[in-house]
Formats: sequence, structure tokens, C-alpha cells
Amino acid sequence: MKKILSDILSLFLAAGLLCGCISAFAEEGDYIGNMQVINCNEWVSLRERPSASSPRLVKVSLGSIVSNCRYDGDQWVYCEFDGYAGYIMAQYLEPSDGALTFNAMMVTTTPEGAPFYPTIDSTEPIDTIWPNTVVRNCHMMDNGRVYVEWGDRCGFIQSERAEVYNEMLHYPHKFVMRTNLYSGAYEGPAPVLQIDYAESFPLSQYDCTTLTYDLTYYAEPDYPRLNYVLHSEDVLGKIHLYSIELMVWDEDTGEAEFEFTLEDMQYELKPGQAITATAVMFGMTPNLAVGYEDPNGMYHFAFIEMSGEDGSLYLREF
Repeated sequence: MKKILSDILSLFLAAGLLCGCISAFAEEGDYIGNMQVINCNEWVSLRERPSASSPRLVKVSLGSIVSNCRYDGDQWVYCEFDGYAGYIMAQYLEPSDGALTFNAMMVTTTPEGAPFYPTIDSTEPIDTIWPNTVVRNCHMMDNGRVYVEWGDRCGFIQSERAEVYNEMLHYPHKFVMRTNLYSGAYEGPAPVLQIDYAESFPLSQYDCTTLTYDLTYYAEPDYPRLNYVLHSEDVLGKIHLYSIELMVWDEDTGEAEFEFTLEDMQYELKPGQAITATAVMFGMTPNLAVGYEDPNGMYHFAFIEMSGEDGSLYLREF
């Protein structure tokens, strides 16, 4: 298993890539790239199909960036936003020409963190993002703000409160890991990172940030959503939250191959802070995982699992 983790960390040190914007209009069906929401008061609808009578998938705020855009006729644009794919009326979009785009930025270590605004020009923040928090899919705006994706939310922060986070660019968004589902649980020291149900955790006593695994788009409606908390009495680094998918499994030997997808990252977690996360757990086969660096600089990797005896949550390290 140590060799597997070594291989993973070697992947993490691979060279990163900054994303760019495509700046020209295209013919119908051609790829445009990123576009920005304009010409509305607060938000526009991302719809399931290119029709005003089609169901709304999600509201997209003024100034938000949508990606993988292409025209569908004269009046509609296919685009993707916050895990959804659908259509927005073309009159509310324009290519985000010249905007610097970064895979990740980190809120700088000013004590007050970064006010988080719901729209590009709103004056009242709806939250504050901790120092050392990594935000993703960042787009520099003309008014000195940055469009960011933070956990399950999208919004804006002031550009002077964040810096490009090069280390995040080194982490692969997907990798494959082989393990044995029949092997016993990790028998070393108890994990430094702790996990609890959100409902039974004293959240009011902690400074929390909220992250969401957006797995509901392929989950059956009756799958329960899991609300859990990650916390520690030590200072931890590089907390990675993964969704995982079982690709191959040998029932006789227990050998399994999983594909891991990096969903979110918190650069640092201190005592008195906590990460609250929401996900869907599919039965007994692991589909959630977390990685973190302990105070000694050792990287740990664990499945998030539920006890079959009392229903408690625990981290199974490898």
C-alpha cells in the first residue's frame, strides 16, 4: 500500500496546466469555451432543453462563468455550470474574452479571510471564506473581483484576497488505485483526522466551511444524503475530498480497482475548524474517500465508511 501512495504522490507532483479562454464567436454547434452571464438583474435560468418552457435546472447568477459552450440555433447556447448541463438564452451570454482563468486559487492569509459575494456587483457578502482555502475554476473579472467555485457554491471574491495556487495544479483530477476489499482495516495509530455525523457534532462551536460531493445526478432518489464533519485536534494539511467509482472487482480474491475523482481541497485544517460535507453513500461499496497530510508530513488515505454494527462513520486507512 505504501508503494501505491508513493505512486499517487508522484502523480501529484506532475506538471499542471492553466486553462485558457476561447475568445471568438463560433458557428452553430462549434465550441466557444467559457461565457459570462450578462444583461440580467440577478440571475438567468439554465434549462434542461433549448426552450423557455423547459424545466429550470439551476439559477445562474449575473457575472457567473459557464463552460463548454456552443450555440444551439440563434437563441440558445448549450453550456455547463456547477455540475449541470443545459441551455441558456444567447442574449444573456457573451464570451469571456481576455479573462484570466486559473484552475485554482487560494485565499491569502489575511486574518479576516475573503468576503464571498453572490453576484459580480453585489455589495453585501453572503459568507466569508477562510484563509488557506482553495477555490477552483477561477476567472478574473474587470471590476477587481474573481469568479470562484467554493464547495457547492459559486460566487465572487476580491482579487487582492487570493493568489494563484500552483500546488493545486499538480494534483490529477482523476487517478486509479488498486486495493483489496477483503483486507482488514488499518491497524496503526488512530487517524488524526476525525469524522462524525453533522447532526451529532457541535457545529456552532466551530468555524466551518461547507463542501458538497455533487453525486445526486446519477443517484436514485431514495439514496440517503450523508451529512458529515471532518475535524482534528492537530493542524493538518492538504485535505483532499474524493468521489470514487468501483471499476473492476474480483469477488474471489477481493482485488478491486477504483477510479478516484478529486472533488475539493482544503489547504489547511486547524483545531476549532471543521469541514462539513454532503454526499450520497451507496450501500457498503466505498464511494467516498479523503486524503490528508499529518503534522509529521505523512500523507494518509482513507475510505469513508459506515459501520454495519452501529451505523457510525469511520475512516478506513490503507
